[in-house]
Amino acid sequence: MLGATIGPAPAAADPKEVGVWYDDTGKGAVKIEICTPTTLCGKIYWLQEPMSDGQPKVDRYNPDASQRSRPICGLPVLGDLVQLSGGGFDNGWVYDPKEGKSYDVALDLIDADTLKVTGYKGMRFLGKSFIWTRAPADLPSCAPDAAAAPGPVKKEAAGATKKPSKTAAGAAKPAATNVAATTTHKKKKAPDKAVATQPQPQPQQPVASN
Repeated sequence: MLGATIGPAPAAADPKEVGVWYDDTGKGAVKIEICTPTTLCGKIYWLQEPMSDGQPKVDRYNPDASQRSRPICGLPVLGDLVQLSGGGFDNGWVYDPKEGKSYDVALDLIDADTLKVTGYKGMRFLGKSFIWTRAPADLPSCAPDAAAAPGPVKKEAAGATKKPSKTAAGAAKPAATNVAATTTHKKKKAPDKAVATQPQPQPQQPVASN
């Protein structure tokens, strides 16, 4: 119709995985955000116990001694998550500050308030899955000054190495539950398969607290 105007196309909605999520322990929460047009990342947003011996908790188990004074609040723990054509996100990394290790990670939204986080090493179907629940909108941040996305860190800093091509990886990735990633992890193509809840090797369960 002449004279009709075409309004701007509506902006694409953010992925439903974006938001603040309590990890499976309920003692920490991670804020998942859009970090690049095609990837999601996350950082520790809230801790039930942010202090230790009267001081803010720090990344004391990081294999890189120069990184051990970094505050746990605001610590990057998820990164490079790419959306899969069939739904969900995969091929990312997760950092577990409780052991200073990084793993591969995948996210699958079960419903609006439930997120399945699968940590693995090399082969997703051998990984271990944890359930995160959406936190209330008014949950206070433990690090208000950590709103800006942290800059990349050397891979060595988080003990991360180039993702191995489909090798064993059981619960080695539990870090996906509590979060704490501090290095940039190179991505590798991971099979878009259903996640097994029973891992082969049973790695320690990661946590957002230290």
